[in-house]
Amino acid sequence: MSTEHFATVQSSLEKYASSIDLEITEKNKIPFTGGEIIYARTQSGMDVVIKKTARKNQAEHEWRGLNTAHSTGIATPSPIALVNYNQDHLALVSTRIHGKSLYFNPNPGIKDKLGNQIRIMHNTAQVTGDSWKATGRNSFAYYDKYIFNWSRVGLEEINIDSKSYALIKSFRDLMEQFCNETQPTFNHNDLHDGQVIVTEENIPVLIDFGEWTEETWLNDIGYYLFHQIRTDRPKDDFSTFLNGYLSGERLSESERSNLAFYLLFISSRALTYFYRNSSPYLSTAKETHGKVLKYVDNEEVWKNY
Repeated sequence: MSTEHFATVQSSLEKYASSIDLEITEKNKIPFTGGEIIYARTQSGMDVVIKKTARKNQAEHEWRGLNTAHSTGIATPSPIALVNYNQDHLALVSTRIHGKSLYFNPNPGIKDKLGNQIRIMHNTAQVTGDSWKATGRNSFAYYDKYIFNWSRVGLEEINIDSKSYALIKSFRDLMEQFCNETQPTFNHNDLHDGQVIVTEENIPVLIDFGEWTEETWLNDIGYYLFHQIRTDRPKDDFSTFLNGYLSGERLSESERSNLAFYLLFISSRALTYFYRNSSPYLSTAKETHGKVLKYVDNEEVWKNY
């Protein structure tokens, strides 16, 4: 183990206003992104996580997201500080949550609790709507641009003659109305069981806010369903999560259609990303997209929710 000194750029705790000395205990690379997770301990004995991101300005973005989510009262790591990791990058320091990934926890009650936590976050987190408008997400034109480009990218799974393209276009009118009528919420934007740590007290703690954005509430629901399908989780897992989110209510027919749209959109975007980056994960993305198509084609969304 080694001790490293970090200059604090921004802090949520007054005692870290100037600098932090941390004893490094473990370092791990972050899959896909090229970043690094560093486990450490403060001089007072607090276990913390240092997240060093590969993309410039990503740490500042995640710092804002973590502070926003934490302010809603849901279970998240506590933000501690934004620090200078080196000349080119900042890193985020937060409390370390001890427990196991929700992916390995079969307790259905945890899924219900998570759904409720996400609902609280969506209803409570303060967003300005500026990013929502600036990125064009308040109009279906944002999604239409992607769909148009996908149809010409050269992937048979999403070209203009594909089932994906036909299904996505069939949901166009309802999604356009949804975009026009719906206000944005704070979205985790990469919600899945691997982003949740379950403590010994069976509390689901939401982590990793590096991709947060302003989007509709159904975007987060779509991400969770996408990853449930991708990892072949039991169908009841998503039903339980959604029940926790909706507090026993059911999705309307138009909401189910919009959820199906988000599911297809998220899968198609991932597929295109891996294709354009010549990623070794492309074959896995194609397999996942096949599962998503089957899910929508079999009308699973309408049967269950």
